[in-house]
Amino acid sequence: MSRTRNRIKTWLEVLPRPIGGVFKHIPYSWRLGPEYERLKNEISIFSGLGDAEKQCRVLKLLQRAVRDAYDDNEFYRDYYSAKGFNPDVLKEFSDIAKIPIVTRSELQRIDIDQRSSQVSDRMLINTGGTSGQPLSFYTDKNAFAREWAHMHWIWSRLGYKQTDLKLTFRGKDLGNDTLRYNPVHNEYIVNHYKPFSEQANYIEKIADKVKYIHGYPSAIYAFMKYCRNDNTAFLNKLKKNLKGVLLGSEYPAPIYRDLIDETLNVPSTSWYGHSEMAVLAYEEEKNVYVPMHTYGFCEAIKDDRGQYHLTGTSYYNNASPFIRYDTGDIVEPEFNDGLLQSFKISSGRTGDFIKDKNGQDISLTALIFGRHHPLFNWAEFVQVSQEEDGKATIHISTDKDETGLHPENDFNTENVAIDFEYQIRQTPYSTPAGKVPLLIQE
Repeated sequence: MSRTRNRIKTWLEVLPRPIGGVFKHIPYSWRLGPEYERLKNEISIFSGLGDAEKQCRVLKLLQRAVRDAYDDNEFYRDYYSAKGFNPDVLKEFSDIAKIPIVTRSELQRIDIDQRSSQVSDRMLINTGGTSGQPLSFYTDKNAFAREWAHMHWIWSRLGYKQTDLKLTFRGKDLGNDTLRYNPVHNEYIVNHYKPFSEQANYIEKIADKVKYIHGYPSAIYAFMKYCRNDNTAFLNKLKKNLKGVLLGSEYPAPIYRDLIDETLNVPSTSWYGHSEMAVLAYEEEKNVYVPMHTYGFCEAIKDDRGQYHLTGTSYYNNASPFIRYDTGDIVEPEFNDGLLQSFKISSGRTGDFIKDKNGQDISLTALIFGRHHPLFNWAEFVQVSQEEDGKATIHISTDKDETGLHPENDFNTENVAIDFEYQIRQTPYSTPAGKVPLLIQE
């Protein structure tokens, strides 16, 4: 079934808009099946529950997920036995704390077949290659129905409907095409590798029909900077019926988001998620995320150093379970009667970190965006690479003439125990997926 669905999706993506545009009117419950509608209803029901009822609902879902993993999955059965844990102890909500936590590095050491279960129509997923920690796993056939039920709810907070036209910047290489219509999501996808002027020429034909801009914050930022500086007539047309901006897949760094918000003057939103599909959270206010416990159970677990690790459990993925899975992100949590109510990202997803001469972790978000750097008056992108502790290179992308630029004077390194070198480049380093990371890992 999943292979057939993928073939249909591929076929739809190459249809011309006059034909493919009809597809936008087909409800997602028809496209993705009853699981999509069930989760939409679950989101609505869960939001109306009291705290005790929410805890009860979470506990029942976790009891089933843990029992299935213990009975059907070789890795979890052995792992739990070695830790002295048995699913039978899960009788109250507080018992969830007894479930052993699992990390990415622990899963990486185990063969995928050993930590996966034989379920029908499972799909292979690969994640984390750009972070230097690749992990392959399977997910069940209904994963994307649940994913889209939640994503559409998040987008609907800005008024989004499936019939609204999107303009999407997601680092795609479309070959000779500058712009391509995708009827699956009623969007025009922009070729990341074409000149901005060429992108604008093609987008202009549909600019006043675009309701939402969607994509990587770094990619939208770069295009908006071009529009502000070199093509205000096009920008005004694009803004005519624009309702919002959907910032996905990257941390919305302030330098990117501020320019996007100022340029377009419409609401923007972001969300927290990851490929393992154990945690999804919507943005309640800028950089404050509210976990959706209908998607997966989200916790903030305090370690010996007093830091809180964002940890997630997928209720439904019995193909390759993620149960109390440490995402690697450090958060500042807010709790309400035992449930994680909201969080801010402290480190990890926000750009990772480098080490100073003392072996201390230095947050790149704090280093780059938490200080005043005069170089932001002329730089378009700032990135960092590190090959050894205590030394790092600041990569500055700019279209300015290098003559007269002094990055060593314009980057504030006060009280940072790192020796910095500076490299000026015309274009930023980007991953094969077209993302522009803060931390360059090659």
